[in-house]
Amino acid sequence: MGDIGLKVEFDTREFEHVLDLASRETRNALRRSVDRAARTARRETIPVMAADIGVSKSVFGKAVPPVKGSTQNNLSATWTISKARISALKVGKFQPVLSPLRGSYAGSTFRLTGGGSSSLRIGKSFVMNVGGNSLLMVRQGRGRSNVKSIYAEMPRTGMEQTDGAPRLKWQSVAERELAKEIAANVGVALSGGTVPTLTSEGQPGPSDALQALRGSAAA
Repeated sequence: MGDIGLKVEFDTREFEHVLDLASRETRNALRRSVDRAARTARRETIPVMAADIGVSKSVFGKAVPPVKGSTQNNLSATWTISKARISALKVGKFQPVLSPLRGSYAGSTFRLTGGGSSSLRIGKSFVMNVGGNSLLMVRQGRGRSNVKSIYAEMPRTGMEQTDGAPRLKWQSVAERELAKEIAANVGVALSGGTVPTLTSEGQPGPSDALQALRGSAAA
């Protein structure tokens, strides 16, 4: 007698719709997890940013717009932080000496991050009105044009520095929230549930992963 070949077969046709649903909802789960983690990280980072700079968050509000959420083709949420020059006069005190606009300055920025600027002292400085804004200036040499304006920490600076207090806050919250969101949302997807996605800041919408969270600074 010849050999007999026996097979175990599985007909997947009746499960195809289940597999398609699970695949689609798993992607939605990752999108929701990334978006919610990024938005929570932004919300918790802005107060730290304000405390580090030494000003109210309303001073730099336009520089920290809402997070741009993920898409079906790009599982990443991006927070783009733009430039925002903040006069050093907002984080310190100018003391007139020779005239109302000439004197010394004492201030503090990078208050949480630390460093030299967290205790800033300038013996000779003056105040100049530029475009309707009062700026702290120092002279760098002879001549009327050899002057430099002094600014506080910019919102993007604390995010660019790996040891910056805002950057560390962003990273810690993003890691914490992403792990929590994935555990909740992927579980719903794998159990056959429907996972809503977010299309705007904090608003529900129709329907890779820690590395997909990124904070970038616009040039």
